[in-house]
Amino acid sequence: MPQATSSSRRIIYMLLLLVIAASVTLSVFMERTARNIRYNETPLLNTAIPQMRYLGDFESALLRYQLALDKRFTESITPARFSFLENMGRGELDASLAQLRPSLGDGPELGALRDGYQRIVALTPQFERHVDSDPAAARAVLIEMNEQVKLLRAHIDRLQQGVEDAIYDNGGMAHRAIDWITGLVHIFDVLALVTCLFMLYHVRARVRVEDELSHQARHDPLTGLAHRRSFEARLATLPAAPHVVVLGTIDRFSRIIGGFGHAFGDRVMIGLAARIRAAAERSGGEVFRLDGANFAILFRMQCSDPAFGQALAGLRDEVRNPYDCEGHEIYTTLSLGAVNYPQHGADPHVLLRNADAALQAARKAGGDRLEIYSQQLNAAAGERLDMEALLRHAIEREELELHYQPQQSLHDGALIGFEALVRWRRLGQLISPAEFIPLAEESGLIVPIGGWVLEEACRQISVWQAETGQRVMVAVNISPRQFAAPGFLAHLEDLLATTHVDPSCLELEITESVMVEDAEAAIALLQRLRALGVKLAIDDFGTGYSSLAYLSRFPIHKLKIDQSFVRNMHAVSEQGAIVQATIGLGHSLGLTVIAEGVESETQRAMLSSWRCDEIQGYYYSRPLPAASALNFLEGSLQLQAA
Repeated sequence: MPQATSSSRRIIYMLLLLVIAASVTLSVFMERTARNIRYNETPLLNTAIPQMRYLGDFESALLRYQLALDKRFTESITPARFSFLENMGRGELDASLAQLRPSLGDGPELGALRDGYQRIVALTPQFERHVDSDPAAARAVLIEMNEQVKLLRAHIDRLQQGVEDAIYDNGGMAHRAIDWITGLVHIFDVLALVTCLFMLYHVRARVRVEDELSHQARHDPLTGLAHRRSFEARLATLPAAPHVVVLGTIDRFSRIIGGFGHAFGDRVMIGLAARIRAAAERSGGEVFRLDGANFAILFRMQCSDPAFGQALAGLRDEVRNPYDCEGHEIYTTLSLGAVNYPQHGADPHVLLRNADAALQAARKAGGDRLEIYSQQLNAAAGERLDMEALLRHAIEREELELHYQPQQSLHDGALIGFEALVRWRRLGQLISPAEFIPLAEESGLIVPIGGWVLEEACRQISVWQAETGQRVMVAVNISPRQFAAPGFLAHLEDLLATTHVDPSCLELEITESVMVEDAEAAIALLQRLRALGVKLAIDDFGTGYSSLAYLSRFPIHKLKIDQSFVRNMHAVSEQGAIVQATIGLGHSLGLTVIAEGVESETQRAMLSSWRCDEIQGYYYSRPLPAASALNFLEGSLQLQAA
């Protein structure tokens, strides 16, 4: 589009320059032609036309003169005179004229009177008297004068013809000049018309482009829905009438992108957006796409209206229907948060904040549900923000500490090591990991916190080995975000080199979710970690993205059965079967199997009978501060020595 616009502009500029050049050229030619016309017509105006007028006057005077002479001639002829004239020979007539000429002068004009314009107006009295005294001589003079008048008329005709020829020639030149000017004007008109038509086309195209840009400025380019700025502008102009603002997100849409790529995700998003729009508009809703998999819907009703519940139920059912894209059957759900306008806020920012609080509550509840805003949700969201701000300063304020939970071997009951568990002590009170660990994962703070845990665990291993002279194994949880963070391996290598800890004393516990984004890269990193000498374990096995194909390729040492299976395995046979199958799977892969969350002798006995290798839980010991863990370690060493 920009290249086409630039080309059109160049063409317009060229046409305009051509029109300007043609206009200047036309002006020059018209000026030159007008000058030629003036040059050629000046003689006509100054000479030829006055000559024509004078010749006409002279001819008119001659005509009157001739008429007067003819009249006199006819009046002088009597029957007797007529016979005399008939009998007079040519010689006698010439002799008579010769005698008469001296009395008349040199020309017939001596017998005429002229006005101020030299026009002959009458015959002189002398001529009149001469006619009366000698009619025969007068007739001879008249005959001579008529001959001279004929000569004058012939001369006048020649002069008139010359003037007419000059007028015709000059007039022809003028006509040719006028025809040339007319042609130039026609060419200029055609050129101007072409330029105007092209400019009209360009203006029309520009208007279309501006309309398209205006539409794009208000709409999402992928789905065609109005975007966030349009939604905020719409909220700012809401009339003082009940409305419901709904924020929604497609649950786990990132897994679709992770599994099939962004291009596939875009195509799925287009289809889902069309479904959401159709379902919402059936109930009078306006749909906006905010960002990613997040939408906003505006309904002209209240949350308490039965029609609102029906509209949202139809919307969720529409999204639940499987979506077929390129042969893949995609199942999706919607998490929704709703607020009433103006009950829950008249300002757009307040409405969005409250609606987002309701949406986050729906997502935390597992998704695929609708949450209506309440003050408690807003308070909880505010508390989370405050907690996140405090957590960001926890490391620098030295508020984090590690507790160590012992792990026991079921073969001989001996201590095999500890799992390092991070704790946050704020103002003397311990904050539950269930409160701040998910917040750290969500905000990305888990990466610096996880780095601190690794450093502190390595330091503690070094201290315990110096104090007891024994090798102590410590397991550390590694979050998926920490595992995928740039520089994770380099940081671990520097840490082991700085603390001089034997890599085999450090066990890294990872979850299966590290395979979601890039399984091949995860496997390559695990292989480098194993080559480094550290031990590797799969944590919370069976609760995440389980893939036996990838599990067989992971260079790991241990499987850790999640406590959610262990807790009820003695009461729920299905969970007991899962635990037993996991132990058999781990052994078949040559892995050590450890069960966490063991809290009773019954659970320990069942695991022992199923040949589980290790246990961890309150039955053996609660997590202990570093000093208490040292005492536990020394006591265990004393028992082993005994």
